[in-house]
Amino acid sequence: MNESRTNPSPAKWQTCVRTIKCDFIDDYVSLMVKNDWTSLCTWYRQWKDPESKGAKGLKPNKETRKKITLCQGPDCSYVTGYRDELMKEERKAA
Repeated sequence: MNESRTNPSPAKWQTCVRTIKCDFIDDYVSLMVKNDWTSLCTWYRQWKDPESKGAKGLKPNKETRKKITLCQGPDCSYVTGYRDELMKEERKAA
């Protein structure tokens, strides 16, 4: 999970999720930002995150294994960009 470097106050909402087409892995992924500004990609959490074990018992097929190597991980520009966009909107609303 990513955290903002400035540690702003918590958001007024619980969680925001956006589904996008990730150009890195050429698949649809969901980006999640929680009110404490931690952010993640659910695809990364399911298939690549060593701590998560999201795909319990599932072995990735050949296509998914290729995508795992292309995934940018927790510092992906899509994840950080979505979080930064929400932070900007939250500051405007305040």
